Amino acid sequence: MAKNSAIGKMIKRAYSNFRGIDFSNDPGIVNISRSPDALNVWKNYSDTQGSCVETRPGYVKLADFNNKINGFFVYNNQALIHSGTNLYLWSNFPDSPEEKTLLKNDMNNERSSFVIFNNKLYILDGKYFLVYDETLREVKNNNPFIPTTTIGRKPSGGGEMYQDVNLLTPLRKNSFWGDGTSTDYYLDATGIDEVTEVIVNDEVVANTDYTVDLIFGKITFNTAPSQAITSDNVVITFSKNISGYANRISKCSKMVIFDRRVFFAGNPEYPNAIFHCELNTPEYISDLAYYQDGTEESMVKSIVVGNNILWVFKETNQQNDTIFYHTATIDSTGKVYPNYQGNVSTGCYADAINYKDDIVFLSRNGLEGIANENIDSRQLLNHRSSLVDNKLINENNYNLAMMTEWEGYLLVLVNHKIYLADIRQMYQGIIGYEYEWYLWDLGVEICYLKEYKGKLYVGAEDGSIFVFEGTNDNGTAILSYWTTPMDNFGIGNLNKTTNKRGGVAKIKTIPNGAIKVSEITNKRQEERFIKQYSATGFDFSNIDFGNFSFVTNNQSYVVYKIKEKKFVELSLKFYSDEIDKPFGIYSAMIEAFVGGYVKK
Repeated sequence: MAKNSAIGKMIKRAYSNFRGIDFSNDPGIVNISRSPDALNVWKNYSDTQGSCVETRPGYVKLADFNNKINGFFVYNNQALIHSGTNLYLWSNFPDSPEEKTLLKNDMNNERSSFVIFNNKLYILDGKYFLVYDETLREVKNNNPFIPTTTIGRKPSGGGEMYQDVNLLTPLRKNSFWGDGTSTDYYLDATGIDEVTEVIVNDEVVANTDYTVDLIFGKITFNTAPSQAITSDNVVITFSKNISGYANRISKCSKMVIFDRRVFFAGNPEYPNAIFHCELNTPEYISDLAYYQDGTEESMVKSIVVGNNILWVFKETNQQNDTIFYHTATIDSTGKVYPNYQGNVSTGCYADAINYKDDIVFLSRNGLEGIANENIDSRQLLNHRSSLVDNKLINENNYNLAMMTEWEGYLLVLVNHKIYLADIRQMYQGIIGYEYEWYLWDLGVEICYLKEYKGKLYVGAEDGSIFVFEGTNDNGTAILSYWTTPMDNFGIGNLNKTTNKRGGVAKIKTIPNGAIKVSEITNKRQEERFIKQYSATGFDFSNIDFGNFSFVTNNQSYVVYKIKEKKFVELSLKFYSDEIDKPFGIYSAMIEAFVGGYVKK
């Protein structure tokens, strides 16, 4: 029998250009640039231009608000924190709070939504629609816009319909053209609550100078107002409360700014409705300014703005109407936002976001991206998370996942974990482009993410707020590691024996850093520790210079000696498990001699 030409030769394997994790495949068939098992590492592009993977930043506790963090927004260098049912003002943010001022104690204990519009902060929690500048008020009690519903009205009726009723106030106005003889003036509504003000010829009329019939909506003057000359001269302000009008907005849980308007969604009583305010006026929401996206069978889960389109993502339903979008257009009544239905049947399970102009949402199958944004309804979905789906979609409370962007990454928060998607390392998947991914485990149950001025803040279930900075997790060591795939060096039917002098890794020099190396083979399933090395180019104490040398550009080389005989597959693990000792690795190499055929 002819001898295999590979037997006796030395083979080399280089691991470099690290890309991310791959939980989608058996560890033995993962691409060698990815890791089948990595934790608490990332690429710090601001420091190394993404050429190495390294330990993630640690986090420090800044504050404790005692209950689940439902909202976190920064306004005029102050933070408003929605914790449990309380809303607090953190006036000296970002320093540890010297004082936490309680603004409201009966908020909805669910995740809230915030926007800044016209230099005011608006808050929506599914129970209240609030506004804050120097004080906190309900919008409906903050002098909302009073529409003039009819103009040019005769005392007996008629006139021109002018402005729509405002959902946020029962008040409205009627403007009349006085005829000089009539004393009875009929409003455009019956069954009113009260008349709050009457003005004739720009003068306020005392309430003793007229009587009101609430049932018929009629005002009877003691003396007939004078005849109008050039314009309406009688303006009557009255109140007609319509049950549930204000709740159409206050029971919403989501809002975004689009085309100089605030759009609202997430009211369980109107599960398919999208409401919006008038131009530049969040305090005026017409009772006709809403759209119904699909059927009431499924709830709107998220609304996102991108590429001059308002995207609406709904839950999966039997009608397959799950994604809608709105664009601005002009008709005879002014600017409107008609809806269009996409041809996508995959529903939104948790959250959606505009990630660097890539509109993505979390479905039951993972992260989906919209591939085509034409108005002809021909959208297609590209899956973005194949590499992590096996873990991501099986996380507890996946339906409560939250997303935000930080340091160029898309962060997906689920329980105590953050999945990081990297658009800078997209690759061609089976259908369209996908992201590379990393995984962090924070060790505490977090429920809220907030990016502000380049820093990442997280809120926890117990009310703690942390900021990511430093090299430990609030005094606890960060376990971080990168493992290579179970590698047979491309020869699965032959044994190998390592060249014990052929292992070398290029590492990042980090002050006080350290890196440990261990390995595992198909013969021995438990890890075997090889050695620990200092990973700093500044502290040379306790370094074996036979295994370590310093070079420029924040890079150093460590040599590791691995003694393994007659193995088929081998995996290396680079890691740190000590407090304040991060690591970073650019590349690694190992050599082995090819032996005989694998025997039973």
